[in-house]
Amino acid sequence: MRIFRRVNSGIEQSQAAFSPWLVTTPDFADSLRDGVEDIERLNGNAALSVRVRFSGWSSWFTAHRALRDANAPLVAFGSPVEQYLIDSGQGCFRNMLFDELQRAQIDIETLGLDPTVAEARIIIVTASINGRDPLVLRGDQLSEREMIDALSAWIHAQNPDIIEGHNLFNFDLPFLVERARRSNALLLWGRDGSAVRVANEQRFKAGPRTIPFRAAYVYGRHFIDTYQQIQRYDTAGLLDSYGLKPAIAALGLGRSERIFVEGARISETWRDNRDELIRYAVDDVLDVNALSELTLPTELYQTRILPRGLQSSATGGPGEKINDLFVRAYLAASHSIPMPSPPQEYPGGYSEIRAVGRFAPVVKCDVESLYPSIMLAEQIAPASDTLQTFLPMLRTLTDQRLHAKRSEQRSTGIERARWNGIQASFKVLINSFYGYLGYGRAYFNDYDAARRVTLRGQDIVLRIVDELEKRGAQPIEIDTDGVFFQPPDHLANVDDEQALIETVTESLGAGIRLAHDGRYKGMLSLKLKNYALLEYDGRVILKGSSLRSRREELFLRRFVRDAVARLLQPEQFGSVRDYYLDLAEQISTGQLQPEELSRWETVTEQTHKSESNRRLSHAIGNERVGERIQVYQRSDGLIARLSDYDQNEDKAYLLKRLRDMAERFRPLYPDGFDFDHTFPIVSPRTDLAALRDALQATQLNLFPDVRK
Repeated sequence: MRIFRRVNSGIEQSQAAFSPWLVTTPDFADSLRDGVEDIERLNGNAALSVRVRFSGWSSWFTAHRALRDANAPLVAFGSPVEQYLIDSGQGCFRNMLFDELQRAQIDIETLGLDPTVAEARIIIVTASINGRDPLVLRGDQLSEREMIDALSAWIHAQNPDIIEGHNLFNFDLPFLVERARRSNALLLWGRDGSAVRVANEQRFKAGPRTIPFRAAYVYGRHFIDTYQQIQRYDTAGLLDSYGLKPAIAALGLGRSERIFVEGARISETWRDNRDELIRYAVDDVLDVNALSELTLPTELYQTRILPRGLQSSATGGPGEKINDLFVRAYLAASHSIPMPSPPQEYPGGYSEIRAVGRFAPVVKCDVESLYPSIMLAEQIAPASDTLQTFLPMLRTLTDQRLHAKRSEQRSTGIERARWNGIQASFKVLINSFYGYLGYGRAYFNDYDAARRVTLRGQDIVLRIVDELEKRGAQPIEIDTDGVFFQPPDHLANVDDEQALIETVTESLGAGIRLAHDGRYKGMLSLKLKNYALLEYDGRVILKGSSLRSRREELFLRRFVRDAVARLLQPEQFGSVRDYYLDLAEQISTGQLQPEELSRWETVTEQTHKSESNRRLSHAIGNERVGERIQVYQRSDGLIARLSDYDQNEDKAYLLKRLRDMAERFRPLYPDGFDFDHTFPIVSPRTDLAALRDALQATQLNLFPDVRK
């Protein structure tokens, strides 16, 4: 195994002995012959009790394939890096801080989205190291081959540890690889001079979602895709888009001098204003660096703990990471490993909506690390953990996180950011321990233990609700480990709210701590896990699929946000009707911009297979899986690309969609009559002036009791 170390003078290299290995049962281990270097009998009575070492990687691969075809039970890692790190106890980037990394950001601008089309050439390549000293390669000064070679030479000269980009795996790298192939070149970016390798499709996990991507690897370096990392960072689901520019703007990371060029105008701007397009491309790599500085520290500090490379840590799921920690601990003790238990049903967290309507003010409280706290307080661990590593590991990570949080609170600036990244990495791992108990591929899963933890969690959160009600609070929504509630009238400030929460904490038992997790000027509670919050600074937070969907037309997403802002404030509650009718009039008279009438669609494997997607498939054509296309509905009912817009939008469809979106707010109107007169049905034939006059003459209950 070749090991690279970054030192003041640059990169040092060394080599360490390494023999590939796998763990299986005695019967299958005895069937292996070719290339076997050593057979180790492990201690204990668990099923996976023999570690087999091989003389080389090809021998390991042949044996692994044979065992897999025979459905043999295995502990086997397809990455030699992971095998070495588990075997040796070493780790990547140990003792390194985030700002000590050499990170290269890259971005390309092209004349098309399909690299197999001859005319879709690369016209600009930009790159930077940690957001400094941008490199610019121009297609009007260099051939495409010369730009690719110049980028490779720059990477070798800068010698980065990490190569970053936004949508790097699904766009920039495949595009660069294909255009290099067409010009008889290779992306020779490896530290040993080898080419970038594009692998098969894998799945990236961000919260409950798994997203396909085409993995790629480079020798001695790590690829990081900030498009993936921002999705994992957005745990609260507050971002409407994970595109580079929208994410930067929503996170407040934008720069006033930033240049914007719409994707549809790339070719036109290259033709008419190349300097503007170059400034735009440079801004892209600076934005990639900004997103990396925000999201990557958590992955880096996890990597220092895990027996994984940074790229593997950044793309891997939480269950596999805990598996790695267990396997390392057990093999270090030469102990056998159990087989995963068959899947079983077990209850989930408790969720309930207690009240629907408009509430003000509102407080959120939640239990700090509910499930880890229960496991530690009640000593709940997998029954198969005979070495008793689960709880000590969880305790150590918890203590380390508390230390990091205290250090964060005592520090400022860059030092504070470092400690935040460290504590966030511990938090992610700590919260993965409960999920590991119910993970089907976990060697040490235990569904009975998961059930005990969940049921205890339900008891605790219901106790919190009871204690809040005893003290005059109105619970609104309960979700697993937290409660939104309207505090009693006599609580005047955050200190009073904190005192109430502290009092409730005292009733929960040792090891369980309730925290003040936010206070809001108002809340719209519509249905379970679908609500809107108004912060004291005026910012609106939308939560739930009924209020925020990236697949809706832009004008509908704007309508929801603006309507919520009015409905959350009593003095503006009635103005939502005028706003609704104004928007309906803009649709009827064709005043909306084409972009507002469109929506983004992502091409998936089902786009061209499902009958329900037939209209969309016709509009998208031969675009590859993973591409995002902007479309709208024409007056003849067909779906078309926005680039083909000809003032022929389906106004009846858009007005119906507006009314359907308004239906989300029906729970706020106890009397259905009030709702129908606030959001009346409108068609292209409706006389809106007459409708306004009729509605103005109607008295509505626009200010329902906020405590209903």
